[in-house]
Amino acid sequence: MTMVFSSDSEDFEAYYAEAEPSVKVHSATTWAEQLEALADEPERITGAKLPWKSTHLNVRFRPGEVTLWAGMNGSGKSQLLGNVVLGFCAQEEPSCIASFEMTPIKTLERMQRQASMVAQPARQFTKQFMALLDGKLWIYDQQGQVEPKMLYAVIRYAGRKLGVKHMIVDNLMKCVRGEDDYNGQKVFVDALTALAREENMHVHLVHHIRKCENEDKPPTKWDVKGSGSIVDQVDQLLIVWRNKGKEKAALKAATIGQPLSDEDFSKPDVLLCCEKNRHGEWEGRIPLWYHKDSLQYAGDSRCRPLNFLGSLA
Repeated sequence: MTMVFSSDSEDFEAYYAEAEPSVKVHSATTWAEQLEALADEPERITGAKLPWKSTHLNVRFRPGEVTLWAGMNGSGKSQLLGNVVLGFCAQEEPSCIASFEMTPIKTLERMQRQASMVAQPARQFTKQFMALLDGKLWIYDQQGQVEPKMLYAVIRYAGRKLGVKHMIVDNLMKCVRGEDDYNGQKVFVDALTALAREENMHVHLVHHIRKCENEDKPPTKWDVKGSGSIVDQVDQLLIVWRNKGKEKAALKAATIGQPLSDEDFSKPDVLLCCEKNRHGEWEGRIPLWYHKDSLQYAGDSRCRPLNFLGSLA
């Protein structure tokens, strides 16, 4: 099965259509039986999980929803999301990555390093890595700007033809005319929310945070670039914040030949901040520690990389 596809290799004509949500008006009694059934069973937490056990009761990725992954340039949001996609593969949740800034080989090279848990994976590891991804990861090979209409067709194709449950769009600015095209941003995100519902998949949209005056403080939803309607329309907002204060302290300690203080060592390298969770009650910060060799993010200060080819930690 082909893992990489492009506009040149696939015919998307059958998947072009207006992405506006259709108007469906029904009597409230239509849902009577479903409503009654809710009383017979306790509420269950559903949806794909993040790789870290501590998050499983708080953040999930359900079909028909959109999550905005935001962060400043260099915060590592795309790299962290690759870590998350490996987790989806391990959960048998097929994904498709549309990265308009990285080539497929670069995307796969980074993810293979994460899956191997080492800095330089052995040549023979590629077969194990491909076995993990087979039937569970596809990549849309398109760099640079993309026409929204084409992306909508790709999303439909991925959902209907490939059975994709998670569509990663990296990033918003490659799909609209510019940072000041607020109406274009609103229309595009509105179309993504409609497509997520229509195709019963989860769309993960990567976006940028405005440059903050104080980078030592995690951004909030008010710092997301562009139209405020972006945050209004999505179901979840996750902000990736890199602890540069800790990095500076580590560099200073290394310069003078001293170990990092216990206080600084215990601080997380990254915070994943849940700033919006429309269908869940929890909002808060998820501390993560960066394992430099594997490019992975660990869930505690022991900083042990996760084994995606075995059982997740």
